[in-house]
Amino acid sequence: MILPEDFPYITSIYVNDCYTYQNFNIDLIQHKPLSHLILTGKNGSGKSTILRSLNLHISKALTENQDGNYVLSDSMKIKPSYRFDFLPFFFDKRKEIVYSYLSPQRNSKVNDVSVPTKQDDFKQQLEKNYDKSSDYFINNFMQFLVNKKVAQAFAQLDNNQVEIDKINIFFQQLESSFRKIFEDEKLKITFNKDALKITFLLGDGRELSFNDLSDGISALLSIIMDLFLRVELIRDEVGNKTYNPCGIVLIDEPETHLHYSLQYNVLPILTNLFPNVQFIVASHSAAIVSSIKNVTIFDLVSKEVLSDDAIGKSFSELMVSHFGLDNEFSDFTDDLFEKVNIILKEYRNNIPLRNQQLKAILKENERYISPTMRFELEAKISE
Repeated sequence: MILPEDFPYITSIYVNDCYTYQNFNIDLIQHKPLSHLILTGKNGSGKSTILRSLNLHISKALTENQDGNYVLSDSMKIKPSYRFDFLPFFFDKRKEIVYSYLSPQRNSKVNDVSVPTKQDDFKQQLEKNYDKSSDYFINNFMQFLVNKKVAQAFAQLDNNQVEIDKINIFFQQLESSFRKIFEDEKLKITFNKDALKITFLLGDGRELSFNDLSDGISALLSIIMDLFLRVELIRDEVGNKTYNPCGIVLIDEPETHLHYSLQYNVLPILTNLFPNVQFIVASHSAAIVSSIKNVTIFDLVSKEVLSDDAIGKSFSELMVSHFGLDNEFSDFTDDLFEKVNIILKEYRNNIPLRNQQLKAILKENERYISPTMRFELEAKISE
């Protein structure tokens, strides 16, 4: 089993050429044993390109025995600066490493199950598809759960308490994760043995299948399903059902389709479930950026690094300091402030008329003015 202190987590990425941005380092803050990485920047800054190139490097390393000087020859020459033994390490230990690349267009379709399959046969099929797209893992997640339930039933018939406890722990973990995703502490996972189907029973009485879910929850579940299956394969490989394997997972826009409260929870959920996995993500979301510790936040436009002190900042502050907005207000509010400034300048020598004009703006736009903006306008009037 690979321990976190022995795993070659990414510590730096050197970008040779990515659109108009060239020849710069992305140095991760040296948290121990790893630092997660969040890439930010406006559209077209190269976030997705860097993730795709990293995926090509790492996928190549998983399937071909490369030396540490391997450089991918493609139009976007992005050379990862890892420890020298990163690439051969991945090839030698590929059956013990969690690795996945999840694009923004994530498949969330879960296939129905007609019959349980032999666990060994199913495992072999998963292993054959390990280096390919995550679609296979997501499509077959129901089969995986049904097989688990069948194994649980046989363990009970055999009075195999060790196996029963292992499977119970797995489903407890799964149920706990789904409760956070659905934001429903009463959610239960139910198994229909006749239909060979796993469903979610919500606290309000609704029962939903995997394919009945909203786009947001489906997008998040697709990440969880993919990684759960990969982790289970590794646990079988090392013979330890409690082992938390090491690895690297690339996710492009984990916030896709998610409400803000779930955007804030997605990385905490993933880092809690998979504590030894390094997550490298591209995101436009202040909720994602401010959600976890032990993270390096790198803006591709300014080349500025923000550590996990972002976890203490407000979303509006982050939108100004790290997402390129001029201020925390909307364009409508900016226009309103501009009108106020014109009135202040034009009527600076006629205070009664100035205040009359400002009060008129307040009344005309009352329903659109936030408490913060109202306070600032009223402060101007009282000057």
